[in-house]
Amino acid sequence: MDPEVVLAIINIVLAGMFGAVIGSFTNVCIYRIPEHRTVVKGHSMCMTCGHELGALDLVPIFSWLFLGGKCRYCKTPISSRYIKIESLTALMYMVMAATHLSMFLDPTVEDPMTNIFPFIELCALFIMINVVIVEMMIQHDTGSSMYRMSVALGIDFVIQLAARILAVATDDSISGELCDKLAGWGIEILVGAAIGFVAVVLAVLFANRPKELSKYFHDAKYRGVRTSDVFAIVLCACIGIIPAAVASAVYLIGRIVIGNGKNVKYLGIILAAGAAVGYFANCAIQVI
Repeated sequence: MDPEVVLAIINIVLAGMFGAVIGSFTNVCIYRIPEHRTVVKGHSMCMTCGHELGALDLVPIFSWLFLGGKCRYCKTPISSRYIKIESLTALMYMVMAATHLSMFLDPTVEDPMTNIFPFIELCALFIMINVVIVEMMIQHDTGSSMYRMSVALGIDFVIQLAARILAVATDDSISGELCDKLAGWGIEILVGAAIGFVAVVLAVLFANRPKELSKYFHDAKYRGVRTSDVFAIVLCACIGIIPAAVASAVYLIGRIVIGNGKNVKYLGIILAAGAAVGYFANCAIQVI
Protein backbone atom coordinates (compact mmCIF):
# COMPACT_ATOMS: atom_id res chain seq x y z
CA MET A 1 0.00 0.00 0.00
CA ASP A 2 1.18 3.52 -0.82
CA PRO A 3 2.91 5.06 2.23
CA GLU A 4 0.94 8.29 1.71
CA VAL A 5 -2.32 6.35 1.89
CA VAL A 6 -1.18 4.61 5.08
CA LEU A 7 -0.20 7.95 6.61
CA ALA A 8 -3.56 9.42 5.62
CA ILE A 9 -5.45 6.53 7.23
CA ILE A 10 -3.38 6.80 10.40
CA ASN A 11 -4.03 10.53 10.61
CA ILE A 12 -7.77 10.06 10.11
CA VAL A 13 -7.98 7.29 12.74
CA LEU A 14 -5.95 9.32 15.23
CA ALA A 15 -8.19 12.30 14.59
CA GLY A 16 -11.21 10.13 15.36
CA MET A 17 -9.67 8.89 18.61
CA PHE A 18 -8.79 12.43 19.60
CA GLY A 19 -12.31 13.51 18.69
CA ALA A 20 -13.84 10.87 20.96
CA VAL A 21 -11.72 12.11 23.88
CA ILE A 22 -12.65 15.73 23.23
CA GLY A 23 -16.26 14.61 22.82
CA SER A 24 -16.16 13.30 26.37
CA PHE A 25 -15.00 16.72 27.56
CA THR A 26 -17.71 18.29 25.41
CA ASN A 27 -20.31 16.38 27.41
CA VAL A 28 -18.88 17.93 30.57
CA CYS A 29 -19.18 21.41 29.06
CA ILE A 30 -22.77 20.78 27.94
CA TYR A 31 -23.88 19.94 31.46
CA ARG A 32 -21.73 22.32 33.51
CA ILE A 33 -21.70 25.58 31.54
CA PRO A 34 -25.47 26.28 31.93
CA GLU A 35 -25.06 25.69 35.67
CA HIS A 36 -22.14 28.17 35.75
CA ARG A 37 -19.82 25.44 37.05
CA THR A 38 -16.14 25.14 36.18
CA VAL A 39 -15.22 22.63 33.49
CA VAL A 40 -11.57 22.32 34.49
CA LYS A 41 -11.98 21.12 38.09
CA GLY A 42 -13.96 18.43 39.85
CA HIS A 43 -14.32 14.72 39.16
CA SER A 44 -17.06 13.25 37.02
CA MET A 45 -19.69 11.31 38.94
CA CYS A 46 -22.87 9.36 38.41
CA MET A 47 -25.74 11.85 38.28
CA THR A 48 -27.99 9.34 40.07
CA CYS A 49 -25.95 7.82 42.92
CA GLY A 50 -23.23 10.48 43.06
CA HIS A 51 -20.42 7.90 42.98
CA GLU A 52 -17.14 9.29 41.65
CA LEU A 53 -16.30 7.65 38.33
CA GLY A 54 -13.02 5.83 37.83
CA ALA A 55 -10.74 5.77 34.80
CA LEU A 56 -12.41 2.66 33.35
CA ASP A 57 -15.79 4.40 33.56
CA LEU A 58 -14.59 7.33 31.47
CA VAL A 59 -13.14 5.71 28.35
CA PRO A 60 -14.95 7.49 25.49
CA ILE A 61 -17.54 5.37 23.66
CA PHE A 62 -16.22 2.03 24.96
CA SER A 63 -17.11 2.53 28.64
CA TRP A 64 -20.77 3.11 27.74
CA LEU A 65 -20.78 0.03 25.48
CA PHE A 66 -19.00 -2.31 27.91
CA LEU A 67 -21.16 -1.20 30.83
CA GLY A 68 -24.30 -1.78 28.80
CA GLY A 69 -25.32 1.84 29.14
CA LYS A 70 -25.63 1.55 32.93
CA CYS A 71 -23.75 2.92 35.91
CA ARG A 72 -21.22 0.42 37.23
CA TYR A 73 -22.22 1.20 40.82
CA CYS A 74 -25.99 1.73 40.96
CA LYS A 75 -26.95 0.07 37.64
CA THR A 76 -29.06 3.09 36.66
CA PRO A 77 -29.33 3.54 32.88
CA ILE A 78 -26.96 6.17 31.51
CA SER A 79 -28.29 8.49 28.84
CA SER A 80 -27.23 7.48 25.34
CA ARG A 81 -26.43 11.15 24.75
CA TYR A 82 -22.92 10.56 26.06
CA ILE A 83 -21.99 8.02 23.43
CA LYS A 84 -23.85 9.96 20.73
CA ILE A 85 -21.90 13.16 21.39
CA GLU A 86 -18.59 11.27 21.60
CA SER A 87 -19.33 9.39 18.38
CA LEU A 88 -20.50 12.52 16.59
CA THR A 89 -17.36 14.40 17.58
CA ALA A 90 -15.15 11.49 16.52
CA LEU A 91 -16.92 11.29 13.16
CA MET A 92 -16.68 15.04 12.56
CA TYR A 93 -12.98 15.03 13.42
CA MET A 94 -12.38 12.15 11.00
CA VAL A 95 -14.21 13.97 8.20
CA MET A 96 -12.29 17.15 9.00
CA ALA A 97 -9.00 15.25 8.91
CA ALA A 98 -9.93 13.59 5.61
CA THR A 99 -10.65 16.95 3.98
CA HIS A 100 -7.59 18.68 5.47
CA LEU A 101 -4.84 16.08 5.16
CA SER A 102 -2.37 18.65 3.85
CA MET A 103 -2.63 20.49 7.17
CA PHE A 104 -1.32 17.58 9.24
CA LEU A 105 2.32 17.36 10.28
CA ASP A 106 4.19 15.38 7.65
CA PRO A 107 7.17 13.43 9.06
CA THR A 108 8.83 13.44 5.62
CA VAL A 109 9.25 17.21 5.73
CA GLU A 110 12.82 18.15 6.54
CA ASP A 111 11.78 21.09 8.71
CA PRO A 112 8.77 20.07 10.91
CA MET A 113 8.13 23.76 11.67
CA THR A 114 6.97 24.16 8.07
CA ASN A 115 3.54 22.78 8.92
CA ILE A 116 3.19 24.00 12.49
CA PHE A 117 0.87 26.90 11.70
CA PRO A 118 -1.43 24.90 9.38
CA PHE A 119 -1.61 22.30 12.15
CA ILE A 120 -2.59 24.98 14.68
CA GLU A 121 -5.29 26.16 12.27
CA LEU A 122 -6.58 22.60 12.00
CA CYS A 123 -6.73 22.32 15.80
CA ALA A 124 -8.72 25.57 15.88
CA LEU A 125 -11.12 24.07 13.33
CA PHE A 126 -11.50 21.03 15.58
CA ILE A 127 -12.32 23.29 18.53
CA MET A 128 -14.86 25.14 16.40
CA ILE A 129 -16.74 21.87 15.94
CA ASN A 130 -16.97 21.39 19.69
CA VAL A 131 -18.07 24.97 20.33
CA VAL A 132 -20.93 24.46 17.86
CA ILE A 133 -21.90 21.12 19.45
CA VAL A 134 -21.87 22.63 22.95
CA GLU A 135 -24.00 25.55 21.77
CA MET A 136 -26.59 23.40 20.04
CA MET A 137 -26.95 21.02 22.98
CA ILE A 138 -27.19 23.80 25.56
CA GLN A 139 -29.95 25.36 23.50
CA HIS A 140 -31.68 21.99 23.20
CA ASP A 141 -31.55 21.50 26.97
CA THR A 142 -32.37 24.98 28.16
CA GLY A 143 -34.27 26.52 25.25
CA SER A 144 -31.67 29.28 25.18
CA SER A 145 -28.07 29.57 24.19
CA MET A 146 -25.50 31.80 25.83
CA TYR A 147 -23.76 34.81 24.35
CA ARG A 148 -20.51 33.47 25.75
CA MET A 149 -20.66 30.71 23.12
CA SER A 150 -20.57 33.37 20.39
CA VAL A 151 -17.57 34.95 22.14
CA ALA A 152 -15.85 31.55 22.37
CA LEU A 153 -16.46 30.95 18.68
CA GLY A 154 -15.07 34.38 17.81
CA ILE A 155 -11.91 33.84 19.88
CA ASP A 156 -11.38 30.44 18.30
CA PHE A 157 -11.70 31.96 14.82
CA VAL A 158 -9.19 34.70 15.67
CA ILE A 159 -6.69 31.97 16.62
CA GLN A 160 -7.44 30.15 13.38
CA LEU A 161 -6.98 33.34 11.36
CA ALA A 162 -3.74 34.23 13.18
CA ALA A 163 -2.31 30.79 12.39
CA ARG A 164 -3.30 31.21 8.75
CA ILE A 165 -1.60 34.62 8.57
CA LEU A 166 1.58 33.35 10.24
CA ALA A 167 1.69 30.39 7.84
CA VAL A 168 1.75 32.77 4.89
CA ALA A 169 4.08 35.29 6.54
CA THR A 170 6.71 32.64 7.31
CA ASP A 171 6.57 31.04 3.85
CA ASP A 172 9.12 32.90 1.74
CA SER A 173 7.55 31.66 -1.48
CA ILE A 174 4.21 33.37 -0.84
CA SER A 175 4.92 35.97 1.85
CA GLY A 176 4.69 38.71 -0.80
CA GLU A 177 1.05 37.77 -1.33
CA LEU A 178 0.12 38.36 2.32
CA CYS A 179 -1.65 41.68 1.70
CA ASP A 180 -3.73 40.21 -1.09
CA LYS A 181 -4.63 37.21 1.04
CA LEU A 182 -5.55 39.41 3.99
CA ALA A 183 -7.87 41.41 1.77
CA GLY A 184 -9.43 38.21 0.46
CA TRP A 185 -9.93 36.79 3.95
CA GLY A 186 -11.37 40.08 5.16
CA ILE A 187 -13.88 40.15 2.31
CA GLU A 188 -14.79 36.52 2.98
CA ILE A 189 -15.43 37.24 6.66
CA LEU A 190 -17.51 40.33 5.94
CA VAL A 191 -19.56 38.65 3.22
CA GLY A 192 -20.16 35.60 5.44
CA ALA A 193 -21.28 37.82 8.32
CA ALA A 194 -23.50 39.82 5.95
CA ILE A 195 -25.14 36.64 4.66
CA GLY A 196 -25.85 35.53 8.21
CA PHE A 197 -27.13 38.98 9.17
CA VAL A 198 -29.53 39.13 6.21
CA ALA A 199 -30.84 35.66 7.05
CA VAL A 200 -31.40 36.69 10.67
CA VAL A 201 -33.17 39.93 9.70
CA LEU A 202 -35.47 38.06 7.32
CA ALA A 203 -36.10 35.41 9.97
CA VAL A 204 -37.05 38.04 12.54
CA LEU A 205 -39.37 39.78 10.09
CA PHE A 206 -41.09 36.59 8.93
CA ALA A 207 -41.32 34.99 12.38
CA ASN A 208 -42.84 38.02 14.11
CA ARG A 209 -45.82 40.19 13.44
CA PRO A 210 -44.96 43.89 12.93
CA LYS A 211 -46.47 44.89 16.26
CA GLU A 212 -44.44 42.20 18.06
CA LEU A 213 -41.03 43.20 16.69
CA SER A 214 -40.19 45.26 19.78
CA LYS A 215 -40.72 42.17 21.93
CA TYR A 216 -37.94 40.40 20.04
CA PHE A 217 -35.42 42.91 21.40
CA HIS A 218 -36.82 43.39 24.89
CA ASP A 219 -38.94 40.42 25.97
CA ALA A 220 -37.04 37.82 28.03
CA LYS A 221 -38.86 34.93 26.38
CA TYR A 222 -37.16 35.81 23.08
CA ARG A 223 -33.68 35.41 24.54
CA GLY A 224 -33.37 31.93 23.08
CA VAL A 225 -33.80 33.12 19.50
CA ARG A 226 -31.72 36.26 20.07
CA THR A 227 -28.72 34.28 21.26
CA SER A 228 -29.19 31.82 18.39
CA ASP A 229 -29.31 34.65 15.89
CA VAL A 230 -26.09 36.19 17.22
CA PHE A 231 -24.37 32.82 17.11
CA ALA A 232 -25.62 32.25 13.54
CA ILE A 233 -24.08 35.53 12.36
CA VAL A 234 -20.74 34.81 14.06
CA LEU A 235 -20.66 31.27 12.68
CA CYS A 236 -21.40 32.46 9.14
CA ALA A 237 -18.49 34.89 9.43
CA CYS A 238 -16.18 32.05 10.43
CA ILE A 239 -16.90 29.31 7.90
CA GLY A 240 -16.61 30.98 4.50
CA ILE A 241 -19.01 32.36 1.92
CA ILE A 242 -20.43 29.17 0.39
CA PRO A 243 -20.86 27.34 3.73
CA ALA A 244 -22.38 30.51 5.19
CA ALA A 245 -24.89 30.67 2.35
CA VAL A 246 -25.98 27.08 2.96
CA ALA A 247 -26.06 27.45 6.75
CA SER A 248 -28.00 30.72 6.64
CA ALA A 249 -30.54 29.32 4.17
CA VAL A 250 -31.16 26.27 6.37
CA TYR A 251 -31.33 28.45 9.47
CA LEU A 252 -33.74 30.92 7.85
CA ILE A 253 -36.11 28.13 6.85
CA GLY A 254 -35.86 26.60 10.31
CA ARG A 255 -36.55 29.91 12.04
CA ILE A 256 -39.60 30.57 9.90
CA VAL A 257 -41.01 27.08 10.41
CA ILE A 258 -40.27 26.96 14.15
CA GLY A 259 -41.22 30.55 14.91
CA ASN A 260 -40.87 31.56 18.55
CA GLY A 261 -42.56 28.59 20.18
CA LYS A 262 -41.34 25.70 22.25
CA ASN A 263 -39.38 24.21 19.34
CA VAL A 264 -36.85 27.04 19.53
CA LYS A 265 -34.61 24.53 21.30
CA TYR A 266 -33.92 22.90 17.93
CA LEU A 267 -32.50 26.04 16.33
CA GLY A 268 -28.95 25.21 17.39
CA ILE A 269 -29.18 21.75 15.85
CA ILE A 270 -30.62 23.18 12.62
CA LEU A 271 -27.84 25.77 12.38
CA ALA A 272 -25.13 23.19 13.11
CA ALA A 273 -26.52 20.80 10.50
CA GLY A 274 -26.65 23.53 7.87
CA ALA A 275 -23.12 24.69 8.66
CA ALA A 276 -21.76 21.13 8.54
CA VAL A 277 -23.39 20.38 5.19
CA GLY A 278 -22.18 23.64 3.68
CA TYR A 279 -18.66 23.44 5.09
CA PHE A 280 -17.89 19.85 4.22
CA ALA A 281 -19.55 20.10 0.80
CA ASN A 282 -17.30 23.08 0.06
CA CYS A 283 -14.24 21.16 1.27
CA ALA A 284 -15.18 18.15 -0.88
CA ILE A 285 -15.52 20.39 -3.96
CA GLN A 286 -12.08 21.86 -3.32
CA VAL A 287 -10.52 18.41 -2.92
CA ILE A 288 -12.11 17.18 -6.14
